[in-house]
Amino acid sequence: LYPALQRLEERGWIAAKWGTSSNNRKARFYSLTAAGRKQLVKETTKWNRLSQAIARILGSEPAES
Repeated sequence: LYPALQRLEERGWIAAKWGTSSNNRKARFYSLTAAGRKQLVKETTKWNRLSQAIARILGSEPAES
């Protein structure tokens, strides 16, 4: 998980900061950046197109005209 979070941070898609958790322990908190929101929209669109195509192939969704 942490290597993935580091890659997202390096790409500027998330920002991280150190803080204190609810149980008073040192913790790292992550938030989505504007660039991350934009990338999320792109990835969601790609995922929806792929899942719809797979559904059509498997016959569980009618083809769009």
